[in-house]
This record gives sequence, structure tokens and C-alpha cells, in this order.
Amino acid sequence: MPITEQQKELLIQYKDKAFISSVLAEESNNYFTFIKNLINIPLIVTNSAMVIINAIIVDQDLLKVLNIILNSSTGLILSLISNFKVYEHIQLFNQVKCKFNKLSHVIDNKLTNDSDRITCEFITNIIEDYDQIYDGMEYTFPASVKKRIKKQYEGKLSLPTSLSIDIVELCNKPGCCSNDKYVQTPTTTPANTPSITFTTENKNLDKNYINVSVSNT
Repeated sequence: MPITEQQKELLIQYKDKAFISSVLAEESNNYFTFIKNLINIPLIVTNSAMVIINAIIVDQDLLKVLNIILNSSTGLILSLISNFKVYEHIQLFNQVKCKFNKLSHVIDNKLTNDSDRITCEFITNIIEDYDQIYDGMEYTFPASVKKRIKKQYEGKLSLPTSLSIDIVELCNKPGCCSNDKYVQTPTTTPANTPSITFTTENKNLDKNYINVSVSNT
């Protein structure tokens, strides 16, 4: 049974999403590779300096102090790499890029060479494979990468969910919500009925304080 135009459009949307996700993964991989190289430069310089110092300095006390400083610097750099899990990010995004590329190629090949035999089951399997790749991701794409890719492809291709959510920023302009110190909702209650008034006080948007008062009218 041939698929409908809506189902074909859905498949094309997931092809776009898989392609953009592969671009996201590749750019994220490049981002963390750059960080790794940036951190490794001082590590190489430190190790080279240690070799030179050990070769030319005769004073043992001075040599001991310099070795302590250089070893501490090396340990700090390695700790930074381990703490930010740079190598793990690089490995993950490289794997994700290959998976999304493969998924995009499968869809593209089916649409181009075998479009008459596309079934609902095939579309369902594509969606499940797409979701499984995202479910297996332990880390998210860097915000700077997402912002750049979204600006590049928005309005041209169907975006994945990770690019469809905007970050809402609260402003501090006069008349904005941050300056509404008190927000009170008037209530109308019958006579001799206890009325409850909620007063919300906003203090620098850090916390919302709600005062509740009960009175008989």
C-alpha cells in the first residue's frame, strides 16, 4: 500500500532532522577537539621545559622546586581534561555523527531509489532509530554550536527538537515583569464569606513570596 503525501513529508522531515543532527554532532566534535588541543599545548610545553631543566640545572634544591611546580601544572591540566570529560565528548559526538549520517543516507536512498516501496513500518523504524540515537546521548550539544546551526538552517530545513526550544531571558527594563514588585488579583466573594487574597511579591526574580490572608467580610 503506497504511503500518503503526509507520511512522505514526515519522512523528509526526519531526513532533514538527521542531517542537521549530524552537523550538530560534527561541530560539537570539532568544538571539543579544539578545547583538547588548547589544553594540550601547555602540557607539551610543560613536559619539554621539565626535560630541559633537568638537563641544564645543577642545583638540586632549585631543581626540586622547579620539578614540583612543573609536575603540579601537569597534574592540574590533566585534572581539567578529566573533569570536563573532553575525550568522552569527542568520542560520543564522533559516534553520533556517524549514526545520524547513516540514518540520513538510508532515508535519502529510499526516497530516491525505492520510493514506491516505502511502507509505514519503514517510517516507524526510522523514527525509532532517530529517537534511540538521541536517547543514547549522555551529553548535549554545546549551546554556542546549537545557536550557530539554528541560525544557519532555520526556515530552510526541519529542525530537531534540540534546536526548536529558545532560551527565555528575563529583562530588567522599566515596565517589564521584573519591576512589577507586587501583583495582586482582586476577588469578589459573597457577604459573610471568608475571602482569601494572594499577594505575590517578586524580589529580584530570585524567589516568589506568596502571602495568604483570610478575612471575614
